[in-house]
Amino acid sequence: MHADHVMGLPGLLASMNLLGRKTPIEIFGPEELESFVRTIWHKTGTHIDFPVIFNVVDSSKPSLLLEMKSYKIEAFPTKHRIPTCGFKIEELKGNWNLKPETKALFNLSYHEINQLKKGESINRRGGVVVDPNKCCIAPVKSRSYVFAADTAFTPKVIDGALNATLLYHEATFMEAEKSIATKTMHSTASDAGRVAREANVERLMIGHFSNRYKVLDGLLEEARTVFENTLLANEGETISIGNYD
Repeated sequence: MHADHVMGLPGLLASMNLLGRKTPIEIFGPEELESFVRTIWHKTGTHIDFPVIFNVVDSSKPSLLLEMKSYKIEAFPTKHRIPTCGFKIEELKGNWNLKPETKALFNLSYHEINQLKKGESINRRGGVVVDPNKCCIAPVKSRSYVFAADTAFTPKVIDGALNATLLYHEATFMEAEKSIATKTMHSTASDAGRVAREANVERLMIGHFSNRYKVLDGLLEEARTVFENTLLANEGETISIGNYD
């Protein structure tokens, strides 16, 4: 519920209304968020013509927020001065695709086709095995993005970011200001690198830098001494998750 995280939400939703939105929208956040947003609307005479559904996120434990056909979103606790969560967006494992000749070659039944699409082998009489690795195209590796802002170093974030494709982690300070980071419950660039390393992520993006740093090279270098595959979060830059060419 810190101002830099919630102040823009009432206006954003009001802008959606002005642009003609009619479909419902679901908001996930702290218990106090709904009363805050609706109070702002009431005090400013703002009317919203589409349903806004607020969902309370329990910041004390990991939880599943949303699961669709191709992805899911989970929340996990971070460590800050007030209840705060991080989030993981993860693609669900896709189906295997049969090669064009497979169905006719093995005279597959509907049940067998479904087995192969799940990556399961078919065991037939006489010891015949239909192996999906040989007659199917494997699904593309699932990607995941983890967002952990406003947090001190904590194993809870490591657990939440385990094996992620890309981790965004705050790096408000450098190690020279470790005492300030500890007092304000923020992370240093080294802390972010340590989380990335211990969580075995593929790539780390650091951000949420203190205004005291006019040049960010030192933050990047510090994080890279712990976790080499690190980049800065630069405003306006687009990063393709899982595609680093």
